[in-house]
Amino acid sequence: MILFSDVTKIYDPEEGAVLDHFSEKIEDGEFVAFTGRSGIGKTTAIRLLLKEIEPTEGKIFVDETELSSIPPEKVPFYRRKIGVIFQDYRLMQDRTVYENLSVVRMICGWSAKKTEEKIMHVLSFLGIDRLHKRYPAELSGGEQQKICLARAILNDPSILLADEPTGSLDPDASGEIFRLLELIHRQGTTVVIATHDIGLLEEEMLSVRRIPFPDN
Repeated sequence: MILFSDVTKIYDPEEGAVLDHFSEKIEDGEFVAFTGRSGIGKTTAIRLLLKEIEPTEGKIFVDETELSSIPPEKVPFYRRKIGVIFQDYRLMQDRTVYENLSVVRMICGWSAKKTEEKIMHVLSFLGIDRLHKRYPAELSGGEQQKICLARAILNDPSILLADEPTGSLDPDASGEIFRLLELIHRQGTTVVIATHDIGLLEEEMLSVRRIPFPDN
């Protein structure tokens, strides 16, 4: 599913490489966690997979496609098969939960009926269908992150990327997010997360494979 082949990423030559000749293979349907201290390259690896940035050296393959071969105009189509969760939620504060999720209709070209069916199905699957009329400011941090998770899986992605999804949550809310990620993984989705919350991660999820990022 995913292959990093001798990947190096340098933002500032004076500061050296954030990733230095990093190689790793992630199988289809696997659940992996990039672990290590802050600033060690976990988020960089997520951004590389999302094709927000390009490697300085090396190659990255997703479904046997080398990411550097995808032209800019095709990147939105590539990203349709990837769900993404960020630590800072990125929800529109002046729109309800339902309205935040319905933006996928514009991306995927769904009808209003299909959009409603998909949204309510995903919210019910995650156990948060009661929240669809609320605004983000009315929700706890854990509830907001569940909405972000709902948004990420609306389009049935084959890959789910999560960058420090529990970084701003308390242990109880973090545990819930990890359990929901495990539930999504059991549906056949390849899940890749970057996290520093190693203890709770291993406590909640037995199927996860850790990929420690070394100090450079």
